[in-house]
Amino acid sequence: MIDINNILNANEVLAGVIRETPVLFSEALNHELGVNLYLKAECNQINGSFKSRGAYFAMHQYFQENEKKDVVAFSSGNHAQGVAYSANLMGVKATIVMPEDTPKTKIQKTESLGAKVIFYDRYNESRQEIAKNIAAETGAFLIPAYDHYDVISGQGTAALEAIHQMALIEEKVDYFICPVGGGGLMAGCCIAIKHYFEQCNIIGVEPELFNDTQLSLSKGKRVSIDINQNTLCDALMAKAPGKLTFPINQELITEVATVNEEEIKDAMRFAYNEFNLVVEPGGIVGLAFAMKHRFSIESANILILLSGGNVDLDRFDELIK
Repeated sequence: MIDINNILNANEVLAGVIRETPVLFSEALNHELGVNLYLKAECNQINGSFKSRGAYFAMHQYFQENEKKDVVAFSSGNHAQGVAYSANLMGVKATIVMPEDTPKTKIQKTESLGAKVIFYDRYNESRQEIAKNIAAETGAFLIPAYDHYDVISGQGTAALEAIHQMALIEEKVDYFICPVGGGGLMAGCCIAIKHYFEQCNIIGVEPELFNDTQLSLSKGKRVSIDINQNTLCDALMAKAPGKLTFPINQELITEVATVNEEEIKDAMRFAYNEFNLVVEPGGIVGLAFAMKHRFSIESANILILLSGGNVDLDRFDELIK
C-alpha cells in the first residue's frame, strides 16, 4: 500500500522533469452552474498527458535499486509517450506494445521520442502477454500503465500539485473529479486529496460503455466488461480495474458516474472555445460530467482533472463541429 509520503517523494523526484500545469476557471460557466469549477490542465503536460509523472517515477525508483536496463510497456498512447520520454532522459531504450487502431498522433509522438513500436490487435491478442514475453526475452523492465505502486504514486502528484495551487488562492476542495481507466491516476490522486481534504467528495468518471470501475464498485469486487465496443475514449478502454488500484479506489471514491459521447463532445467544444485547450475525449470526461450535474453543496469548489490532450487534430475538428 502507498500513502501521502510516497506521493510527496515522487513530487520531489519529478521536480524539473515534468512541468507545472495550470489550474483554470471560467467565470461564465461557474455563474451558469452555481459552483466554482477549477480545471487542472494536464493536457498541457509534457507529452500531452499526466502519464510522464508515473512512468518517470517508476523508472527512477527501479534504477535506484537495480542496474539500468531497457524498458517495455503496453499502451494506447499516453503511457507509451510517458515511458518513451522517461527512457530518453534515463539513457535506455523503450519498446512499446500499441493497438493497431491507436490514433496516428500518439504513434508518431511515441516514435519521435525514440521508442520502438510493436502493434497488436486489441480485440484478439493480449498486450500484457506480448509485453511480458518481450521483457522475458530481452531482460527489460516492464512498466505497467497503472497497476504499479510507483506509477500510482507518480500520478498522484497531479492532484498534489493542484492542491498546492488551490492553497495559494486560499481555496479548499469540496469535490474532486477525475477520469477512470485502469484507475492509477484516480488512486494516486485519491490518496493526495483525502490527506488534505478528508471530507472531499471524490467522483470518478467513465464512458458509459466502459464502466468497469462503476460496475466493480457496485458488486464489491473487480469485474470485467466486453471491450469489443466503440468509444471516443481510447485512453479509458480498460477491461477491468487494476488489482492494485481497485482496493484504493474502492476505499476512497465517493461514486463513479458515466457520460455519453455527445456530452463528451460538448465538453471538448467548451474547453476549446473558452480556454483554447485541445483535450482528448478520455481526458475531458470529468468536465463533461460536471457540466450536466447538479451538486448538492452550494457554491462548491470542484477540482476537475483534464488528463490528456493527445488527439489527431483532424479528428478533434470533426468532434467539436
